[in-house]
Amino acid sequence: MVDNTKAKIIAAAAKVAVKRGVQNLTMDAVAAEAGVSKGGVFYHFGSKHDLLLGMVQALVDVTDREIAAAQEQDQSAGSWLRGFIEACLTNSTQELGSVGRLSVAFLTAAANDTSLLAPMNRRQEAWREAINTSGIDPALAHIIRLAADGLWINDVMGVPVLDPTERTAVIARLVAMTHKNTEPGEKGIEA
Repeated sequence: MVDNTKAKIIAAAAKVAVKRGVQNLTMDAVAAEAGVSKGGVFYHFGSKHDLLLGMVQALVDVTDREIAAAQEQDQSAGSWLRGFIEACLTNSTQELGSVGRLSVAFLTAAANDTSLLAPMNRRQEAWREAINTSGIDPALAHIIRLAADGLWINDVMGVPVLDPTERTAVIARLVAMTHKNTEPGEKGIEA
């Protein structure tokens, strides 16, 4: 969990990045938005690059927390994937505010500097292992994960690929597919 001041700085950085663009993200602007001193920002994040890495790590942490919360309630096959879907649909958190702003800032920053993907890349092996051992067919599990990622990207980018009714139906189908007996041809899943 991110401490309150760090979370406040990360949330402020996301607001600044969305309003002004990542290229105009400055420690001064972040400090002003967060209501902390510039020294306070530098205390928690030694550089702009460190701050951007912190923002990416915050997204990874939100995902991991949503997955863990889902698995506390449900340890059956596919629960990791149901948590991942929930994480992809999370719009905000109490400590970070708008996850959407954070996501936009992350995508913009990563497009300009792929080294900022390091926190996300470090989690992939563990996430792949969780997917492969989720209790459902690994190929289907990866398809579900990629579809959930697609929903997240469309939300972040504001691309209206689905109308609300279609989106609800797609999410319901993805969740249904996370249950063990949902191989093609079974329980309403068509081949």
